[in-house]
Amino acid sequence: MITRAKSALPPRRWALWSMGLPAVLAILAIDLAALGATVAGSLLSRAPSGRDWALLALFTGCALVHVALTRLAEERRRGRRLQRGAVEFVDQSSIWFCGAALVLPVTLVVPLVVVVRAARYRIARKPPALWIATSCTVLLSVEGVGLVRHVMGGFPDDGATGFHTAAVLVAAIAVYFVAQAVPIALYRGVRFRDWRLVTLLGTAGDNWLIVHTLLLAAGAAVIAAVALAALVGVLAVAVRETLNVGKIAALEAEREQLTADALTDSLTALPNRRGFELVAGTALEVDRSGGHPTAVLMLDIDHFKDWNTRLGHFGGDQVLRAVAERLRGCVRRGDIVSRWGGEELAVVLPGTTADEAADIAERIRKAVRDLDTEISTPAGGKSVRVGRGGLPPCTISIGVAVSPDHGVTLADLQDVADQALRAAKWAGRDRVELAGRFRLPAQSRLARSELR
Repeated sequence: MITRAKSALPPRRWALWSMGLPAVLAILAIDLAALGATVAGSLLSRAPSGRDWALLALFTGCALVHVALTRLAEERRRGRRLQRGAVEFVDQSSIWFCGAALVLPVTLVVPLVVVVRAARYRIARKPPALWIATSCTVLLSVEGVGLVRHVMGGFPDDGATGFHTAAVLVAAIAVYFVAQAVPIALYRGVRFRDWRLVTLLGTAGDNWLIVHTLLLAAGAAVIAAVALAALVGVLAVAVRETLNVGKIAALEAEREQLTADALTDSLTALPNRRGFELVAGTALEVDRSGGHPTAVLMLDIDHFKDWNTRLGHFGGDQVLRAVAERLRGCVRRGDIVSRWGGEELAVVLPGTTADEAADIAERIRKAVRDLDTEISTPAGGKSVRVGRGGLPPCTISIGVAVSPDHGVTLADLQDVADQALRAAKWAGRDRVELAGRFRLPAQSRLARSELR
């Protein structure tokens, strides 16, 4: 029904022991629970009839056709989840698993689960041990549905009322969901130490898709109880539903990407001005309400036009990317970095005093000056290294402003920090200037472009 993984694991980390002892114990517990439930369910299960075997063949055939017709869409949907670094994947094969568990002895449902899960393994992109464990949660679910049938008097039952049938269906859906969701949630909590409900049970959209899938399973069971051949119609509905889910996922991924592109600089992968202002303004408001200072840095790569002249715009872009990477490495978690425009960068340091901001700015300045990166030139030209072979080191000038001393709004702080940046340029570049500690000559304000 639903399989989840924190992130995609490379093959070298697919060994069971690589997941850590708590996760290994959780996986083994799930496997043993499924084994015990399967044995117990087999003891309670009735003997299969000829009609049961025919139903098994039909459910298996429909499930395998469903897998084959939706494989490409499901691979794409799972791939998009993996690209986001977290997977909460609702597998609609539960239409057949839950539906079969409602009308067949569990001794016949188990081979159905094994066959269909094996067919889906090729698009799983999951460690075998984890895939087996999630398959075991499916077995727990179908065994739970079998127990509901046994306790509540069976389904279908010619002597039962419509109310009884509805009660069996509701109970079966609830047990199927819980029997699979709880073990997976416990595994995730143990392995990743994140016990938030949204992490353990998934988003509202995921859970609604699960309920929708199980309602289709209930419909499949009712149809199978009335007319075997009508399951082909359920197959058509299931294929259409899964393809629609894939289309919706593709549209959502495209929307997320467009949003990210609108807020991210494509060259450096840093937030652009729009993305920076959205987050930085909020950080400033939080600090102001808590009575904490906020530091703003404005940074500019020195003589960047010379880099474009020496290396071409292709080489200049590589210098800019290298500086952005150094900047990421120098700031702290929670600091906000952006490409403000051209060769100019901006940083907001929440909860940071003037002295702390000056220290961070100095660390950035030194890291950029020590930059030793290889620059490849287009059209097969010889690669060069910054600071070697006649190339000067890359340097950066930084202006620092701090709230509330130099302003309380982001725009005011950036303006003051930009004045300090120009002062750093006027004083010789490759330096850090804190607002208020250096007076910029009046004439320099008229020649800003000359200070780059």
